[in-house]
Amino acid sequence: MIIEKPEVIADGLYNQRQTAEALKVDRHTIARYEADGLIKFRIRKAGKSKVTTGAEIVKCWKSTIF
Repeated sequence: MIIEKPEVIADGLYNQRQTAEALKVDRHTIARYEADGLIKFRIRKAGKSKVTTGAEIVKCWKSTIF
């Protein structure tokens, strides 16, 4: 996990890989954060992939760093 606030666009959409890169953690860690309720993903209709917003990434970062 990074100490600096992740550089993401608040209303931008990020898949699990991009979320892991923004937070500087492994994709498995993102899956664990999701299971623990620290970050919420939704299923995108086009392609059925999981996405989250930049605001949700920052919220997750705040809940794990502080």
